[in-house]
Amino acid sequence: MYTNSIPSALLERGTKRIFTKDSHIFKTGDSIANCYYIISGTVKIYIDHKNGRRSVLDFISANNWLGELSVFCCETDVKENKVLQEVVCLEFEIHDLRKLSKENSEVSFYFASYISNKLLNRSSRMSENLNFPLENRLASFILEYHHNLVYNLPHVDVSEYLNVSYRHMLYVIKHFCKLEILTKQKGIGYLISDIEKLKQYLE
Repeated sequence: MYTNSIPSALLERGTKRIFTKDSHIFKTGDSIANCYYIISGTVKIYIDHKNGRRSVLDFISANNWLGELSVFCCETDVKENKVLQEVVCLEFEIHDLRKLSKENSEVSFYFASYISNKLLNRSSRMSENLNFPLENRLASFILEYHHNLVYNLPHVDVSEYLNVSYRHMLYVIKHFCKLEILTKQKGIGYLISDIEKLKQYLE
């Protein structure tokens, strides 16, 4: 998660927006006119391939941007996206941010730092996928994407993102429940019962 504060010159240009669960922030085929800073909620980013398979590329949550690359380049392929948990965000006009980035070095450096951090995190995740067991990777994922100690993202999406089978995913979830790290709650998801024990998988 990127934690550097947004420059005030940037923050004051945002307009509050809310996207409901199962809605789409961007639509495939549309040109990108706005980008978004996520305050709360989660968005799934994915690609549907011509062979019928789907690749989940990322989950965008609080303190992250969506569409920010279009401030600095023209994105021709808009990736599929779906709101998994209601999103509260700030909406910014791309052309306005382009102009601001040219005029304000603090804003330019902020975006450069954010995008660099994003690339480093993706490289780290690729390395973890190759070298760490699912227990460690899933623990890290749950700690990042839980909301008030409740984790409820779809197993199918997360298994695709972590590049493991759905069956393997369920096995580890059940293992965490058996260890009383997670507690399944009908209609809600999974409650993190022992967050300290879950954090041990990061060591």
